[in-house]
Amino acid sequence: MTSPTWSATARRVLQAAALCLGVASAAQAAGWQSAGSLTGARAAHTVTQLADGRVLVAGGHNSNVPQATTEFYDPATGRWSSGPALPGPRALHTATPLRDGTVLFAGGNTASGGSSTRAAATFDAATGAFTDAPDMALRRRQHTATLLADGRVLVVGGRGTAGQEALASAEIYDPATRTWDSADDMPGQGRRQHTATRLADGRVLVTGGVDNGGGLLATALLYTPGTNTWAAAAPLPDGARVDHTATLLPDGRVLVAGSISGAQTSFTPALIYNPANDTWSASATPFATRTQHSATLLPDGRVLLAGGTGLDGNPVASAEVFHPASNTVAPYDALAIPRSQHTALLLHTGDVLLVAGRGEVGVRQSAEITHPATFTRQATANLPETRTLHAATLLASGRVLVSGGRVGGNYVPSALRYRPESSAEAAAWLASAPLPGSGVSYHTQTLLPNGRVLVAGGWAAGGTALSQAQTYDEAADAWTSAPPMLHNRFGHTATLLPGGSVLVAGGFDGIPYPREHAEIYHPASNQWQAAPDMSTARANHTATLLADGRVFVTGGTSDASTKQASTEFYNPATGQWSPGPAMAVARAHHKAVPLPDGRVLVLHADLSSAEVFNPATNTWQSATPPQATRTDYSATLLPDGRVFVAGGEIYIGQTATPIMLAELYDPVRDTWEPAQSLGQACARHTATLLATGKVLITGCGADLFADPVRASQPAITSASPATLATGGTLTLAGLRFAGDGEGSGGGSTQSATDAPLLALQHANGGPLRWLPASASSATAFTSRALPTGLAAGFYRATLYVNGMPSHSVMLAAQPPAAGAPDAPTNVTATPGNAQVTVSWQAPATGTPPASYTVTAQPGGASCTVQAPQTSCTVTGLTNGTTYTFTVTANNAGGSASAPPLGGVVPAPGPAGNPGQGAQAIPTLSEWGVLLLAALMLLAGVRMRRFV
Repeated sequence: MTSPTWSATARRVLQAAALCLGVASAAQAAGWQSAGSLTGARAAHTVTQLADGRVLVAGGHNSNVPQATTEFYDPATGRWSSGPALPGPRALHTATPLRDGTVLFAGGNTASGGSSTRAAATFDAATGAFTDAPDMALRRRQHTATLLADGRVLVVGGRGTAGQEALASAEIYDPATRTWDSADDMPGQGRRQHTATRLADGRVLVTGGVDNGGGLLATALLYTPGTNTWAAAAPLPDGARVDHTATLLPDGRVLVAGSISGAQTSFTPALIYNPANDTWSASATPFATRTQHSATLLPDGRVLLAGGTGLDGNPVASAEVFHPASNTVAPYDALAIPRSQHTALLLHTGDVLLVAGRGEVGVRQSAEITHPATFTRQATANLPETRTLHAATLLASGRVLVSGGRVGGNYVPSALRYRPESSAEAAAWLASAPLPGSGVSYHTQTLLPNGRVLVAGGWAAGGTALSQAQTYDEAADAWTSAPPMLHNRFGHTATLLPGGSVLVAGGFDGIPYPREHAEIYHPASNQWQAAPDMSTARANHTATLLADGRVFVTGGTSDASTKQASTEFYNPATGQWSPGPAMAVARAHHKAVPLPDGRVLVLHADLSSAEVFNPATNTWQSATPPQATRTDYSATLLPDGRVFVAGGEIYIGQTATPIMLAELYDPVRDTWEPAQSLGQACARHTATLLATGKVLITGCGADLFADPVRASQPAITSASPATLATGGTLTLAGLRFAGDGEGSGGGSTQSATDAPLLALQHANGGPLRWLPASASSATAFTSRALPTGLAAGFYRATLYVNGMPSHSVMLAAQPPAAGAPDAPTNVTATPGNAQVTVSWQAPATGTPPASYTVTAQPGGASCTVQAPQTSCTVTGLTNGTTYTFTVTANNAGGSASAPPLGGVVPAPGPAGNPGQGAQAIPTLSEWGVLLLAALMLLAGVRMRRFV
């Protein structure tokens, strides 16, 4: 063997070994990555996560000139867009998310000369507009704004007009009355560039800053809202601090970090305040000295400090992480660009977004992002036996139904339920009633809006494609036979439609040829109905419900082995199929994952290529595949928008070998990074996203994967109503709906919004729908009106506080109420021999019709066509009789008829033609004859293949 050949072979063997061990390399997106750029540079601005999931960046200064511009960042797409202008330019202001989903903007610097303002305004993401609020009593900037436990906002200190270098005044904004009330002044000369942190008991801790004479402060104060009083707290033990950060830790203590003052060295301990005994202690290891930095409380309880100004007065790029459990500091990857006076926000995705700030030369307009958490594996109740080619479905209860598949090489009918761990019970696998029959694989499982699970088709133990269907009722732990499908099939797809029915399409009815047949299961009537055929026979394809209600079908095999690149759409509103744009690569046995921004990620069967479909543009775009290829893997959309790809198998020689490898794909940045490997090598398994946010891997044992979160995450204890309805509201009760208070209300010391944000996502994945609060407290949340267009099925409702998610509750959505269609227009008729062809125009407004019926009187003869067809022929009429025809549009919401068209008389045409005149006989050119012959030959071949 030549040296190059040996080298290549060795590399393949080593890669195979690494894959089996789960340690193969991947294109890793470590540390900080670019998050794009704003249209304008800024520093001393605010950044706030809105109630619709977007991020609002507002104001700030550029070359010391305050700005009035705002910009939005969408975490689902990673894109920036312009927002509405602030009521006036400002920098060094505050932006505080309120409990009704709006944001309070207060104060700030309005001109390069340093003029402070009293102005205030609120922003509502639902309307996209600012609304003026009453002015504060005093002009101020470099103040703090802290959301109190009762929903009011405490504004403290700041810099006023000339001669008011530091204010002692405090005032409170009440969102319920949209008024400002005076609060008692702080003791002393006042302060600016301080911190204000709401403690777990509702008091507010104010530390450090600059006094009215320009002196630096080491004092600390405690404000009690219930009595509107101030009291001295233990002073900072190591001297004054200014432009520092103060972060409430999960255990109720406060981490104070940074500041450059006095004789500080290049490294200094952080201070930790314990409100239980009013004492300070130092961190066990020192922090890099910095000021005007950011401090971000992470979901796992750590604190990420990034950037800031160093001892030499220049911006720094270093970052570090504080671990409260060990009281120690560890280095974190440095920023790509040194910056200070920036903002940092923990997003609901678990990412930390850093925006703009002052750089080494001028003000920055760039942004960076990182994901500090590590997606890790944890053990759970072990699957009783190794099982492959089964189906797994998350139930309305939060448990997981696993049925069928192969155990020990045999097809089995057995079923199990996984019960996730809770505060009351340990995780466990529960025995369930077995599927009827002798065993099945390659079947589909679909969670219905009524909470039952539809199991359809599959490959039987005897080697037969099945038409059988049954539903599972978890409450009774029982299976009920449903009518069989109209066709035997396996390798098919089953898609829950927006109206609550299930579209089953394609599949094999026997080896080797797939079918183009489609049919629909209606749970209300427990019946199957034939649907129009797909344009192409296909099996082992994908079918994905899009945000607009259409079903997107991609690829598949057209015979036993030929892959297809074609796609098509099924529109439930019209009941028709239409062609879609072809993929760049023919695919079968591939995966399609609906992403939170509405796009669809398609991964090749062996992960050698990937592409993303954008329904908004009806186009495909190539995506980066992982370095390591394998087949029979799982691909799961995570709550943070990433895709978890786990396990699979590779071929070593002629032997298929399962592997342990797991990877994470970030569709926003089109990057891959490694995840912790599976507990054991596995392929042809299932991966199910639980209501807890964890992913359950089932097959070769069982594993759970998730980003770590602390035990004190928000908890939903009840939700009402249990069924979501458009226009209604959702009320949640629970614990810790008020998060960890941060100083500066949107400035550089804020890690995330203290007010709760509620997200809805369909159990099958896809776009997030955000529900702003009409009111919320530490234990209750009431949403505004639910959005329109909710598809039938179950949704995960997840509450985010300070960027940390609660466990989800599963809520059913009613099928959207279909209004009756408007009536057709412009009805015309063409008489023929004992028949009349009636044509019309579809209604231009109202709910689209699903079908049309044409009825003739007298006699009642009729014909029906599916929309979008707009003509049909009524036969069986009597020549010479005068008829009146009525065209009626139909859908699930009702029917509407056009005005009757009368005076139509069928009659035979000349020479006995059914039509109204003799028609020319078309002739074919020589090329046409050759084409027709070729088509006839192909048809003959196809007919012989199907005989």
